[in-house]
Amino acid sequence: MRLAEIKPQFLHVDPAGDASRFRHVDSLAQANGIIFLCPKCWTKNGGPRGTHSVICWAPPVPQSIGPKPGRWAMVGTGYDDLTLVAGSSSVLLTGGCAAHFFVTNGAIVDA
Repeated sequence: MRLAEIKPQFLHVDPAGDASRFRHVDSLAQANGIIFLCPKCWTKNGGPRGTHSVICWAPPVPQSIGPKPGRWAMVGTGYDDLTLVAGSSSVLLTGGCAAHFFVTNGAIVDA
């Protein structure tokens, strides 16, 4: 599955501000986060209906802004080649569906 398939949008939040006041931005260069539909639930649901969102923040976004604790460097030029890089680099949802995956070169790869 490709990241571009699951409705990604780059986000920007003022790290000193209110986390609920993030905004959508057009490019990775402007972003300090990304939101997309959960790949596990997208597959289970056969598309977007009933599928929740996942937010991944970059390291400059403080831990006071959720979701936490994960923070990933966002490497690439856009959705088609984005890689999320951290210690383990995987995205693990610890509640709900418990999805566990990598975002590597624009692809969603099961962990």
